Amino acid sequence: MAKTPGTDPLGALHAAMTFSSMDWGASQDTACIYGIAVGWDGPAMAELASKFHWSPQKVTNLRKLRRYYRAAERAEERRRQPALRKRTDG
Repeated sequence: MAKTPGTDPLGALHAAMTFSSMDWGASQDTACIYGIAVGWDGPAMAELASKFHWSPQKVTNLRKLRRYYRAAERAEERRRQPALRKRTDG
């Protein structure tokens, strides 16, 4: 989806994290942040849970936070759709 540069904070955060050379799994704090904003796949989540001694409840909560974050991203994308159509149609 086309966006006006610099106006999508959730997308900017996601892009900054996914294109960063930082090892987001190196520390518990950054692994949680990445897990919420980008998400860890199943094997990576299991590896991190073992590495940081996360309980099943912690993993469940992190996945729930990721779903909520993704829902916020989708809501922002839907909110922007009418404005984008007006710019491209007019």
